[in-house]
Amino acid sequence: MSARKPLSDILHEVAIPYAYKLGYMINSYREPSFRAIEATHGLTRPEILSLIFLYYRDGISASDICDFSGHLKNNISRAVTALEKKKLIRRETDQDDQRRQIIFITAAGRRQHDSFMPGLIERERAMMDCLSEGERKQLDKLLSKLCAHAPDWSHEAHL
Repeated sequence: MSARKPLSDILHEVAIPYAYKLGYMINSYREPSFRAIEATHGLTRPEILSLIFLYYRDGISASDICDFSGHLKNNISRAVTALEKKKLIRRETDQDDQRRQIIFITAAGRRQHDSFMPGLIERERAMMDCLSEGERKQLDKLLSKLCAHAPDWSHEAHL
């Protein structure tokens, strides 16, 4: 009987090593974190994403969140409706375009964000523990460069 290769070998053997490794890291961080927030705070993933986004960039539309995050419009729309019912956000009609709704996080929404964010911060710290300070700075620089380049290639894929 031959020894089985460890599953982690795929990270080095797959034809898309960078995307696969980035996806693996994001999923390893996000999935357990968001499941815990769902269980303890009763928020769905799109609701969590929307609250985080609005905490740092208040007064935007659901469409803005979709455009930046790449999340589906129907998921973010449902999240916005649910967050409004929970009184964690409020919507106003855009004065420049009456068809557009602008979203604002409420004080309750800020408190909700502040209640789950320490766990996310701690989880990120644990994830980054294997890197030196210099490696963290280099990774931040590289990720920032990749993010800045995303608009050049991230539009709809034609596979």
